[in-house]
Amino acid sequence: MATLPEQIAVAASGAAFLLCILYIAACRPVILIAFFFILFTLVWRTAATMFIDLAGPVLSSQTDRFVGPGLATLPHVLAYFVTLAPFFFLLRPAAVQHWLSGADRERAAPGMITLSGITVFVSLLFLGYLYFDLIRIGSIPLFARLERFVYTAQYAGAAHRWLILYGNFVTFWWGVMFAAERLRNRRIDVRYLGMLGILMAYMFLTGNRFSAFYSFGSFFVIPLAAAVAADIGDDRSEVPFSWIEKTFKRRDLIALSAVLALAATVSAVGIYNNLVNVRQFQEDEILSQFWERLLVQPSELGWISYERVFNFGQWQPDRVYDFLFQAPLDASRNTTPQFLMLETIGEPRTYEHISGGFQFAGGFPEIFFELFGPLYAWPFIFGAGYIAAGLSALVVKGVIQGRYASAFLSLYVLFGFYVMYIGGMLNFIMTPVYWIKIAALAMALLMEASLARAGLPLVPWALFRFPAFGKVRAA
Repeated sequence: MATLPEQIAVAASGAAFLLCILYIAACRPVILIAFFFILFTLVWRTAATMFIDLAGPVLSSQTDRFVGPGLATLPHVLAYFVTLAPFFFLLRPAAVQHWLSGADRERAAPGMITLSGITVFVSLLFLGYLYFDLIRIGSIPLFARLERFVYTAQYAGAAHRWLILYGNFVTFWWGVMFAAERLRNRRIDVRYLGMLGILMAYMFLTGNRFSAFYSFGSFFVIPLAAAVAADIGDDRSEVPFSWIEKTFKRRDLIALSAVLALAATVSAVGIYNNLVNVRQFQEDEILSQFWERLLVQPSELGWISYERVFNFGQWQPDRVYDFLFQAPLDASRNTTPQFLMLETIGEPRTYEHISGGFQFAGGFPEIFFELFGPLYAWPFIFGAGYIAAGLSALVVKGVIQGRYASAFLSLYVLFGFYVMYIGGMLNFIMTPVYWIKIAALAMALLMEASLARAGLPLVPWALFRFPAFGKVRAA
């Protein structure tokens, strides 16, 4: 067990970070919503690292060793603070208020077909085909007791595999349209909440558990930061959580709560089904596996890396760089978990897991310490946070001002940093496709700025008038 001073240090550092997140939730909702996908993960990992530090030694069945106790929470929490610091500057209320002065609130004229309407039409066709294909294939993972990745690899059709790869961007675009409807028409468009619910039900049927609902839901709410910013305006109320009352009416909260309750329910049932029916754990194993997944597996690699770098001083930047960017086990995948797993469980087991499509959780911030050491990692962590904050700001600004191309492409570029914060991935910067994404974003930003001076959008909200509408009105 940890000593009393160590316990106090761990508890104090963890509590400080959790209080910071509580402050963001209460008083800085734009940051909360725009970066929610990562904030949730950082909170989860903080709790898991604190558990290992305070309750250790605890058994990590994946690494086949005991982890904890220690002080891993301290450098990890400090890394999270350093990551979030740029958000307080780049998404400060004064900057957001300046973007609102250029907000595009134009409504479509009667009879106009809008970007939102086209999105709903195409999305419903796609969702319908997903369900049709699921029934056609006949093997529904929830009832056939199939792992989701087995279904995707061996049974699923092309539409399902495409959804697994790009579903986050689909739900993000739905969120953009949902926020745009709120900004332009001052209404909650329940069509998008309905489609999100239909998609969650599909993911539940295909064997998905918490991660799919968390990621799809998180990407959907990112653009809502723009709608919340517009509702708050220049009101700098110091009353905690006052933004909720200013942003949502009672019926809005009911609709959003229904989607949240659906996500929570299917997540819980999905996890239980996977543990009991798919993996067939029994009695005490069920609860022990659940708690290990919740409080050990998210931070086990990070804690072992902390012990290696901070306690034993074992970090070799040349070797780490060579593995991450030049000679990994599988260059087509995230190389950070490969390295951390290799250092923890050895090459035979690591290769077996990676070749089977399975990797351990974690990667940030430990890979920065592995690559740059316990001292020089900090400016790189701050730099990554600054870029992530800047791209998040472009997303919010783009949705507010109706610059949908740059909003989408900013998220597309930001996604690489999301993967880094979730799984420590750094080799995304080495792929030519990523730099093409950056070039596309730069072009979109330049074109939208140029067109804005002429009062024109790059991606218009109102697309065309329904031909029959004018005739009906004339009659």
